[in-house]
Amino acid sequence: MLWEQSSRLVARGHDVRVVCRAQPASDASVTERQGVRIRGFAVDRRTARGFMLSSMLGARRAVALELEKDRADVVHVHQPLAGYGVLTSPAVRGLPRLYSFHSPAPLEYRSRRGMTAHHRDGVAGRLGFAALWGLERACLRRATAIQVLSDYSSELLWKLYRISREKVVKIPGAVDTASFRPAEDRAAVRKALDLPAERSLLLTVRNLEGRMGLDLLIRTMAILTQNMPEALLLIGGAGTLRRELESLSNALGLRERVRFLGFIPDAALPLYYQAADVFVLPTRELEGFGLVTVEALACGTPVLGTPVGATPEILVPLSPALVFRGLAPETMAEDLRRFLEAERCDPEAHARLRAACRRHAEAHYGWDRTIDALEDELSRLASRPAAPPGPPVLCPACEGETRPSSLLYRGAPYRQCPRCRSSVVAAPPTVLELQHYYQTEYPRRFSPACVDAERGDLFVSVLDRLDKLGVRPTPDWLLLDVGCGGGHLLGAARGRGWRAVGTDLSWQACAIIHEEVGRGAVQADAGRLPFRDGSLGVVTLVNVVDQAGEPKAILGEAYRVLAPGGLLALRVPNASFHRPWVRTLSALGPFARWREWDAYPIVHHFAFTGHGLRALVERAGFTVLELKNSALIAGGARSWRRALAAVAAASVARASRNRWLAGPSIELYARKGPR
Repeated sequence: MLWEQSSRLVARGHDVRVVCRAQPASDASVTERQGVRIRGFAVDRRTARGFMLSSMLGARRAVALELEKDRADVVHVHQPLAGYGVLTSPAVRGLPRLYSFHSPAPLEYRSRRGMTAHHRDGVAGRLGFAALWGLERACLRRATAIQVLSDYSSELLWKLYRISREKVVKIPGAVDTASFRPAEDRAAVRKALDLPAERSLLLTVRNLEGRMGLDLLIRTMAILTQNMPEALLLIGGAGTLRRELESLSNALGLRERVRFLGFIPDAALPLYYQAADVFVLPTRELEGFGLVTVEALACGTPVLGTPVGATPEILVPLSPALVFRGLAPETMAEDLRRFLEAERCDPEAHARLRAACRRHAEAHYGWDRTIDALEDELSRLASRPAAPPGPPVLCPACEGETRPSSLLYRGAPYRQCPRCRSSVVAAPPTVLELQHYYQTEYPRRFSPACVDAERGDLFVSVLDRLDKLGVRPTPDWLLLDVGCGGGHLLGAARGRGWRAVGTDLSWQACAIIHEEVGRGAVQADAGRLPFRDGSLGVVTLVNVVDQAGEPKAILGEAYRVLAPGGLLALRVPNASFHRPWVRTLSALGPFARWREWDAYPIVHHFAFTGHGLRALVERAGFTVLELKNSALIAGGARSWRRALAAVAAASVARASRNRWLAGPSIELYARKGPR
């Protein structure tokens, strides 16, 4: 990957010099290859301590020599050991620094413990883990910008090192689509590789190490071949677990169904991709990108991968069915069986899938696209122009001018309004990003079909409150639930006699409603509702205005479609409650962030206080009838802790006449003019 970046930048007219560890059999030297100057430095590989120290000091000396006569515009660092020596050197003082975060060094070290003499267990292993964490953290803090290959890697930066997204730039990995391309004759490729022509070929290419999950794949083959004895698994790669994996394969009776290929040379690798019916990625942990995934796709070979790391980011946009439903060998075997049977029963559909794999790789993971992004980022760092003062960022609630704040939620920085105390994410998602998220990622993480009893109680409580406010079903009034999810509020409303419909950004949610609840859901943006002016009696917005678009536009649409006298029911997380918890829990360190303790406090794109929510609704033209703690706090309490919290929140609200709302969520009910 480094060579592709360097050689392609040189081809575009840039001066690129590489400093790296010398190969064990060679001395430190300076060479040139295709215009790229390469300076190697020697390292001591006899002990872990010697390797770390010589890597840091050797890189420090080599970079100082390289910059002594010819300065650079940008320093690009790819790993923490050599990187720490470079980034702490006076030679790079004043230079902008880009750090490429490929994978977390301490977690990589931990995943290999006991496999080599340098990856130790016990006290020595914990000390090594801590040392690598400290070194990588120091590198990241000294970097001007940090490149990641995936959103998953960006999440790791937050969990391990509390790095703000403002410092992170995403530039995915890439594949040479000229070298990795579909075969014109797959049968001829199989013959050239001495592979059977009629058997179903499964391929994986991995380092034979623990985190790669190859033991899971071998156990999967033991189950799969019970029904599909013609399946053959090819395992390419070398590593410390070769003997152990071969023993497992033989013990499971797979001697004729699993073939170990050893290290596959670069020239032969595309041929194996082309020959395979499916590439399998059984990763157990730490899949920061998956270069083999895009290489296989570029060859027109479908990839089935575990739902680990960045694999879903690559495969879900192509087809969610390409992601295994879990890591259990039984689950993987069933998914593979279905895939291979579908290939056999409908070869034309499989041919279309192979063509789609190639198009997906060309559209998103070609080197021209990646080098364009890298070149832009390096040029930006080199020039470092002063950012022109942009227009003030206004509060979505009261339109006051927001200011930068100390709030970071899962890496995203926020601005805060000093007037109403509401917050807004510094970089709100675009309309296209929201549509993509709610149509692909959100249904995968929060299935619309699955709602726990507690959330069901919330929907019932909203309908109860409407009833107490005197809003009851009538033949000429329609209830609209915006962001209806799986239709649970719609079902409850219809059970009470309401004529109810819903909208959602996710087509999966609308399909579930049609199947479970009946007709009455349409895919639509909350800011562009497909209803006539004044045609509705009630609009419910449960956790919508804080995350599903521009709040002002959503409230404007709700006002437009409501008839005079129509009611608005709105619920959002309470920023006054959640923000202090976010700050406290995220500051507890990587132990807390890794367990996602800081994820329970909810801060979406817009974090409203009670005062801010009232201002937002009144600016849209509504008359506020009631602003209160959400009934979910009391109605859903199932333990003495939650019951105590409910009592405390209710007491504060009652004492302040609802001016201070201390509950986790707040509800607002408002009317559109007189009826």
